[in-house]
Amino acid sequence: MFRPVLLLFLGPLLFFACSSGQTALRHGHYDLAVKRASYRLQQGPGLTKRGHRLAADVIKQAFVRAYEAHQTAIRKLSTTGDTDSFRWEKVYREYEQLQSLTDNARRAYDSTCTTCSDWLASYPVSYQDRQQDTRQLAAADRYDVAEQAFIYREENRLAAKDAYQNYLKASDWVPDYRQAKAKAAEAFEFAILRVVVEPLGPTRELDRSDNQELQTLILRKIRQNTRPSTFVQLYPIEGSIGEPIVGDGFPIHQAVQMQVTDYMPYREAVTSSSATVYSNQSYKVGEKKINDSTKVDIMQKVSGTLTTYVRTITTGLTLQIRAIDTQTGKVIWDDPISESQSWQTEWQTFTGDNRALNGQSLKSASLFAPSRWQLYSNVRDELVDDVARRLRTHYQRD
Repeated sequence: MFRPVLLLFLGPLLFFACSSGQTALRHGHYDLAVKRASYRLQQGPGLTKRGHRLAADVIKQAFVRAYEAHQTAIRKLSTTGDTDSFRWEKVYREYEQLQSLTDNARRAYDSTCTTCSDWLASYPVSYQDRQQDTRQLAAADRYDVAEQAFIYREENRLAAKDAYQNYLKASDWVPDYRQAKAKAAEAFEFAILRVVVEPLGPTRELDRSDNQELQTLILRKIRQNTRPSTFVQLYPIEGSIGEPIVGDGFPIHQAVQMQVTDYMPYREAVTSSSATVYSNQSYKVGEKKINDSTKVDIMQKVSGTLTTYVRTITTGLTLQIRAIDTQTGKVIWDDPISESQSWQTEWQTFTGDNRALNGQSLKSASLFAPSRWQLYSNVRDELVDDVARRLRTHYQRD
């Protein structure tokens, strides 16, 4: 019992200990080969020497090939004729991999045989200086792209968004590169998609006070989160006198319009279904003569008709919500949102021999049906939550 558990525990350790990286080398995964071989050498011979003798040779072969592959990629990306977008970021990643490659190789020899790493002396120990230079070039790339987009920030929101993002990425590469954060903050105000949420439109489905109350609840819910994403600002308005001017001095890009298009106030329906039921056992239902002097009982299962009634009360509310472009009047998206609430109760009647019920009690109807207002209130509150979720869904990725 102990041995299988021990083997199960040691199995993964033995696998990694035995891995010399030769398989990765054979498949051309040179960085991985160095990493595995390095790990193998650091563990020592262990329980088995399998792969340990090969590990040092694998490191040398894989390192040389990986080094050349990374240097070739760097030379290609660094040429002035290369048009690859943000090429210096890719160069930086190559240097990161070179550093990891070198650290893995040297770590293996440091723990086993320091003189065995003489061949590594011709290769750099650190790429920190080159990484710092590359950071400057990567930041310059991002800054240049941001500057080109920044010119159009006032007339093109997406250009402002592009400028904002690239200024921040330039600052990520080199902290506050050429005051990139300040430029990003300036571009950000023009990058925001400003959306006004208009009051509910008039409807024949609800009376004026119910429509006004629904509007108040929806706008209150939206005000709990007016920023569904970094680049979207919602402005819920009630259309009352004295409200602040929306947009913070910037143009409004979209308007969300809503209207109740259907209200089913209180639909009631009663349905029924009948089934013949039988007793589980046989009962005496009579007698019969089998000759002039002998009578026997007639035994059979008794039956009856069980009728089940279902009373259902339903109410429903549908709202149409859409967004339009304030400049062109074009509909950007248009969705219906529907909610319904149902209440049910059941009762049963029975005709026939009661023994067919097998002791089962008949269902009784609930005496307390919800009011029309209670059902409407429930469906209205769910609709309010649906509207807020729908707005988040449409604008959370902008």
